[in-house]
Amino acid sequence: MADVSFLENENQMVIDAELQTIAEQLLNDWIYENLNEGQFFADWRIADMSDSNYLKGRFNLFYDLNKGDEYYLEYDEEA
Repeated sequence: MADVSFLENENQMVIDAELQTIAEQLLNDWIYENLNEGQFFADWRIADMSDSNYLKGRFNLFYDLNKGDEYYLEYDEEA
């Protein structure tokens, strides 16, 4: 097997477009897989993986979660 990718000599715009398509499909698959566990769990997975303080805070507020609750997401309230 070669140590180089078959994509090495391909147009970067074509590669980027395909990677974007794959990323979107993987995200959709991941979201639908989490939805199988219910809306709350899907929302929690998205908020938990997010770097957004705002989104974590809004998740906690929407589901009325407080520090100490199992699914409470830590976030910087000052940010």
